[in-house]
Amino acid sequence: MRAFKIVEFDGKNIRTLFHAAEEGRIIPRGKWSKAITRIGSDGTGHRLYRTGWHSLPTLKDAREYSKRFTERLDKLRIIECEVSDTWAKKHSPSPVILSRWIKFNRIISKI
Repeated sequence: MRAFKIVEFDGKNIRTLFHAAEEGRIIPRGKWSKAITRIGSDGTGHRLYRTGWHSLPTLKDAREYSKRFTERLDKLRIIECEVSDTWAKKHSPSPVILSRWIKFNRIISKI
């Protein structure tokens, strides 16, 4: 399934924003990466959910979601990706997709 993700890009490497995957924060393009899935909690600490790769279903959703960021704007990019084994992040106000697998493809734009 095609999706979009906000990542950090240093000119050479694509990095996850917060949590590391099995490979660490630097994720290669064109290779399937497995999420570390567990029961986690949202920012309030009150709502539990199964963690996974966070992505958004459309480029429009990713651009809208990117408006929440206020730091590291010079490094943040929207990247096209493929996701597999997906589920919804039900308590999110945005249409966030969670997945066990992700493959980063091409960088679309700065946020």
